Formats: sequence, C-alpha cells, structure tokens
Amino acid sequence: MTHFLRDAMMAVDTSVGDALAQGSVPSAASIIASQQDLGLAIKTLGETGFEMVTTKCELPPRPSVTRSGPINAQQWSSYMNSEGCITNVVAVKEAIFRGGVDSTIRTEVWKFLLGYYAWDSTFKSRTEQRKQKVDDYFRMKLQWKSISADQESRFTDLRDRRSLIEKDVMRTDRTHKFFEGENNPNISVLYDILLTHCMYDFDLGYVQGMSDLLAPVLVVMENEVDAFWCFAGFIQMVGLNFEKEQTAMKNQLLQLQTLINFVDPELANYLESHESINMYFCFRWLLIVFKREFSFPDIMKLWEVIWTGLPCQNFHLLLCLAILDSAKTTLIENNFGFTEILKHINDLSSTIDVEAMLCSAEAICCQLCSCRDLPPVIHNILGLSTPPTDRQPFNSVPPLDIDQDGPSQSQTSPERQGKELRGANDDGTDKNKCESDGVKFVNSASPSPVSQRRDLTTATPSDDSSIEILAEQTDPFV
Repeated sequence: MTHFLRDAMMAVDTSVGDALAQGSVPSAASIIASQQDLGLAIKTLGETGFEMVTTKCELPPRPSVTRSGPINAQQWSSYMNSEGCITNVVAVKEAIFRGGVDSTIRTEVWKFLLGYYAWDSTFKSRTEQRKQKVDDYFRMKLQWKSISADQESRFTDLRDRRSLIEKDVMRTDRTHKFFEGENNPNISVLYDILLTHCMYDFDLGYVQGMSDLLAPVLVVMENEVDAFWCFAGFIQMVGLNFEKEQTAMKNQLLQLQTLINFVDPELANYLESHESINMYFCFRWLLIVFKREFSFPDIMKLWEVIWTGLPCQNFHLLLCLAILDSAKTTLIENNFGFTEILKHINDLSSTIDVEAMLCSAEAICCQLCSCRDLPPVIHNILGLSTPPTDRQPFNSVPPLDIDQDGPSQSQTSPERQGKELRGANDDGTDKNKCESDGVKFVNSASPSPVSQRRDLTTATPSDDSSIEILAEQTDPFV
C-alpha cells in the first residue's frame, strides 16, 4: 500500500487534531465566502441562528447523444493554411471531441493538444521550436546525469526520487508489447524522461502514478524528447493531483459528491446510507485520469477527448457519473456496502465501453446545461458561467479557501448541502424536489467547520482493516 493513498485517507484527521490543539479553526466568514465563491446562495436571518439556502433542482430529460468517427489526415490538413497555422481551433477541438484522432496523425495532433506547439504556430516556427526543445531537454537530462555518487549521497530528494522511479518503471505496463521483455530499452527511456522531469519541475518531483500517465504518451510519440514535452504538458493539467497536500484530489471528490447529489439523488442517498458518499472509490479514476480502467487504444481516445476542454469544465467528473450510472443497478440490487462497492468499481477495469461512457457523460452535460434553474454550485463546477478558455485544466475550480481567523459560528455543512441539492429531509426521505423553488433553513448550530470538513473529505470506516481494504483495492501502484 502506498503512503500516497493512506495519506489521502488519514491526512486531514491529523491536521484537524493539530488545528484544534493550536486553536486554529476556520472562521465563519472564510467558509461562507468560500461557499459563495462556489455559488451557494446563503443568507443569515437575523438573530434566529438559521441560514437560508435557496436551490432549484428540476432536471429535464437526458437527451440521446451520438458520436462521430476520428478525424483523419485529410481533415486535419484542411484545418491548416499554407503556412501550417490552424485556422479554426474551435472546429478542430469540436471534431476531436466528437470522434477522437486517427492513430496515423495522433503523434502530431497530441503535440497541439498538450501545448508542445501553439495552435497559431507555423511549419517554420515549429521546426525552430523543436530544435530549442531538444536542446532544453538534453541540458536538463545532463544535470542529473552529471551528478556524482558522492554528490548524490548528500542530495536526499534526488536519491529518493531516483529510487522510486527505478521501482515504478519496472512495473509500468510490462504486459504491453512496447514495454515487455527483459532489458527493454523503452524502460530506460521511461526512466530517463521521469527523472529529467524532476529537474524540470523539482518542486513537484515524482509521485507514484506519473509513470502511468507517461507510458501511453511515449507509445504514441516513440521519441524521447517529444514524449517528455508532451508529458510535461499533461502534468501541467493534472499536476495538482500529485501534490503532497492532496487538496486538489479532495476538492474533486467534493465536487463529484456535489454533482451526484444533484444528478442522481437516489444513488447519492444509497451511497450515503452505505458509508460511501465520500466517493473514495473514484480516487484512482481521478488520480491517473482513468488510465487503469481502459486498454491503450481506449485511453488514448479518452484522453484526447478530455484534452479538448469540451464540452464543459471538469468533464472528467461527468465521466465518473456516467460510469456510476451504468453501475448503479448492480450496486443497489446487491445491497453493496463500502467494501463491496470499492471492489466492484475496481473490477470494472477493462470492461467499460469508452464510447458508451463518452455518450452518457455528454448527455449528462446537455441535461445540466438545459436545466432551467441550475444551482450556482453546479454552474461553477462545470464552468458554465464563463466561456471556456483555450486550454482548460482539470482542476480548474479552486479548493475551499480556509483561513485561520478563529472558530466558526455558522456554516452550512457539506452533507446538508448534499441533502438540499437532492431534496432529502434529515431522515433521508425525499422532499418534493422537482416542483418548486425550495427555501431551505439550515440551523447554524450544526457541527463545527472542522468536523464538517472532515466528514466531507476524510470520512472513512472507523476501523483500520477497512482502510487496508480500501488501499488494497484502490491503489493502482502496488
């Protein structure tokens, strides 16, 4: 079991204890401000000690969605002018989102999707740029290659990262023909790229799981330098997943919980009643962007669709909802508990139809976009309030900004927010959630902000054996 996943389960519990010991508890103002940043309509009602949260949750029918074939070399060339500049970036991205990229042009197209080349670059500028990138790569590679054993003995970070990379590359996709066999030179290239990336981004360094993201990129590029720079662009998108504090991972689980509360109240209620609303069974999906769930051809198609940034921000969270939607009947009919849910979700690996999942996720997006009164919190998670930027990172909604100004007197708990979104009473029964605007009253004498934050981000079974099972089933790096 890796320390990374164990930390994801346990880190906040220890920080909570430290915060309480030092008296550094989040203030009400900071938490309410953070919730308002996420679009929650919160009003304090005088001296009553209550807060009013207004939600609207009527969902239209989910539409039927179809997809197209991948763009081919002729179509790709048609988007370029005589100088090689892409003339309609929006149309290119829409075509890629709709059908992916033909394998014969994937090497070139991925360089644009991953920021290796700018969309407005020309044939000439790309040739010059690549020469510079080759020089930059080998300069950084020389930095670690020229460190002597004596120097490294006093360079703990580099020594530890080298050791971890050595272990990981030996067990990364060794059944794939590109990496199989003893003394495979591609394993050495994988190692060199990962260690060079440590020199490129020493603050982030290397974390288990990065080798999983690099492997398909290297298979596509079949070139060390090109693979490095494309991998660096990928890490720019998902690097927050690997930060030690794991704030981005916890934030994505929070956003996913919020979405499922709104989109599928029945499943959300079931997960909550079976100690699984924390969504930890989705940890692996989010951490390495579904890498372990699909074959190489399928994950290549899925990634290039995600990299377009379409059709909304955080589309990968809707992909999670699509998978859960297909698994919902099995979970509920078998009355799966926390451990069984975790095992079943991990057993889905290599069984998911990527095209069906993409259609379902897009249909959910269309359904939400068509919702007449979409709650602001959902609006913000999907980035529907502002036009999409040229390259949307996955973790684009900032985490809750918790300051240390003192104890809180009033906060709407995340669990209560979930009940409001899915129209549930405190006893779990359904309210008339789809007929009118609901004015809800939340008692401010709810649990403290620290305990509520723990409920949302680190709620795990109380016994250590369950945590062992969770790590054993979820950790893709053992």
